[in-house]
Amino acid sequence: MKSFIERFEEALSVKDSVLCIGADPAIPGQREKNVVPQIFMDMAKGEDAEARTLFVLDLIDKTGEFGVAVKPNDQYMKGLSLKQHRRIADRAHEHGLIAVYDCKLGDIGDTAEANLFWTARMGYDAVTFHATPGNMAEAVKYAHGYKPPIGVISLVLMSNPEAPKYFREAKVNGNPVYLSIAEEIKAVGADGFVVGATGHVTEDDIRNVRLLAGSDKVGLFPGIGAQGGDDSKILRAAGRNIMINVGRALMYAEDPAAAARSYRDRFNLSRSK
Repeated sequence: MKSFIERFEEALSVKDSVLCIGADPAIPGQREKNVVPQIFMDMAKGEDAEARTLFVLDLIDKTGEFGVAVKPNDQYMKGLSLKQHRRIADRAHEHGLIAVYDCKLGDIGDTAEANLFWTARMGYDAVTFHATPGNMAEAVKYAHGYKPPIGVISLVLMSNPEAPKYFREAKVNGNPVYLSIAEEIKAVGADGFVVGATGHVTEDDIRNVRLLAGSDKVGLFPGIGAQGGDDSKILRAAGRNIMINVGRALMYAEDPAAAARSYRDRFNLSRSK
């Protein structure tokens, strides 16, 4: 049975793309702009979970050719059924995409085990993970027990402006928290790391995380597009096994396929230099 990293490397080779399609569907009334178009609400007869499902399925159909992964965000997917999640994961796989469930799992072992049980039934390939509860090794053991194994991609240094307070300034045995987490990823055999691409994250940060976590680990980089992050530092410092997430700038683009193609080509051009 192939590991998550092996499956990701296969997708990376076949798709020749490091673009991760962020799926964060907001419904009308949730905020003023960047919401699910009314056509999907009408198709779902006003049922918001189905409208969000249809919107994400359409997004995958339009952009899947140009990506390596899709990342539905749990906070935007509340209320979806197991079957609706499965439709999304299955559609991703039809397009050759890795499906990452961005649930930021972080709890005691029994709770992690429960989350991973349902993640497996929903059909996702990997979860994002919050390391601060301290049970990464236990979560990895549960996740890797499934067939196929579920990948565990741990938050290391997030993209939001408040992140340095808790990930960089805070220390574990004298080391910044984010570097300690990177070391733990390698030590317990987790599958990847999440590092933001926004202003407070430096090229050296990315290079150090890669060095400590391991050259084969999958790096997930949010913050490109609406958050204004810099993809060039990722492509210079992060190594081969990466996915660069673009959310709102794709989801709500006038032509999502053209936007996805543009991001893929931009990332590939920089990778080739």
